Amino acid sequence: MSVFRLALVTTLGLALTSCAAFQPGRSVGRQIDDFNASVSLKSSMLRAEGFALNGVDVEITEGVALLSGTAPRAEDRVYAECLAWSVQSVRSVSNQIDVGGRRGVGNAARDGWITQQIRSRLASDSAIRSLNFNIETHSGVVYLLGFARSAAESERAAAHAALVEGVERVVVLTRSPDEAVELPARGAQQAEACDLAPEIAD
Repeated sequence: MSVFRLALVTTLGLALTSCAAFQPGRSVGRQIDDFNASVSLKSSMLRAEGFALNGVDVEITEGVALLSGTAPRAEDRVYAECLAWSVQSVRSVSNQIDVGGRRGVGNAARDGWITQQIRSRLASDSAIRSLNFNIETHSGVVYLLGFARSAAESERAAAHAALVEGVERVVVLTRSPDEAVELPARGAQQAEACDLAPEIAD
């Protein structure tokens, strides 16, 4: 093996080890799938002709795609979901895109503050493995994604989030091993979203 290939393999191994250490409840393979899915979806949105998707935020964790941000038209919102369902490793989609104007600087700053407060609360609770949770806040609505070791841990994290000033609602999108979640048929959801987009445009 050449020195270059050895260095590349070593670097990749260290990077994957770091990822695993950062989120111990999630497999390295799942994290890589989520990262690749996010890149693929964002690229598809940038290439979408006839749709304005530059205001849409994408976060994919444990195969759950959270679409947030804003879009100018209803058809843009629907088409973003169509693209999300088209990504192979996405197992469910939560479409929270607002149709209308962009989020103001004041709202963004407040949302950032809320997110930090929730992170601090989760980190201070020894019953919660906070690194497994991904927190997204948009206009006071908090979305919890990631891997919870149990449904009780997920509920405990949601309770912490609800106590932070300024939080209007908490949406739990986490995965836990003791929950038997009935996921929608991916193909059917994709067909419905993609068939609806041109209808709205008409």
